[in-house]
Amino acid sequence: MKIDVHAAEHTPVYPANLRRRRCYLVISGHVKRLSDDGMALDPRSVDLSDKGVRQVRELSVMMQHVAFDRAVCSDYSCARQTANILLDEQESMLEQAKAFSDIKAGCFSKITPQHPDDRVCQAYETIGEGDGTFLGGEHWDSFENRVLEQFFRLIGEPAWRSLLLVSHDAVGRVLLAWAMGSDRHIMSSLKQDSACLNIIDLDVVGTQVLKRLVRAINITPYDLCKVADSQTVLTVS
Repeated sequence: MKIDVHAAEHTPVYPANLRRRRCYLVISGHVKRLSDDGMALDPRSVDLSDKGVRQVRELSVMMQHVAFDRAVCSDYSCARQTANILLDEQESMLEQAKAFSDIKAGCFSKITPQHPDDRVCQAYETIGEGDGTFLGGEHWDSFENRVLEQFFRLIGEPAWRSLLLVSHDAVGRVLLAWAMGSDRHIMSSLKQDSACLNIIDLDVVGTQVLKRLVRAINITPYDLCKVADSQTVLTVS
């Protein structure tokens, strides 16, 4: 057998205090964005639809053997509901973080099913613009900063190893783009369906992240092969 005398030079040396931590990043289940009379609803207070509840319950079955030692969600009602279903009898451990709320749009109130606005389906196309906003609302720069700053705070708290984080489509895209080592321009390609699961592993020493591993993206137990619904979560419904 030929021995590579240089093999040791290429073998990574990991610090003794390195810890692998896992984030189960879940996107809120389906919600209705418009009332029965066609008016835009306040996304902060909208509950999961019946469809959304079914989606999350199917996800909870798949995740029933996953143990969490930390759980955080946004301050939206649908995110709290989603997290509570997944936590089952561990609801008391759930924390809320406003910084993980969805990106603020500026024109949803003007959109109805009778007058669909093409900008909704093009919403991520402004990511690359220097002063780009989400549908005339929140700037991409400030949104990305608030999401990542809050996530880095969580990383800086060493007590947890298995985190449940429940948030929203755009938040999930920001975190996945960071985990892939990319900038936010990739976000427009990172589809996030309602009640989907993403898994991100972090190799951490203290508060320093040495490695980021994306193990799963956009898993939806209710439609694993993505054949039932080709719409995006931004489609008005």
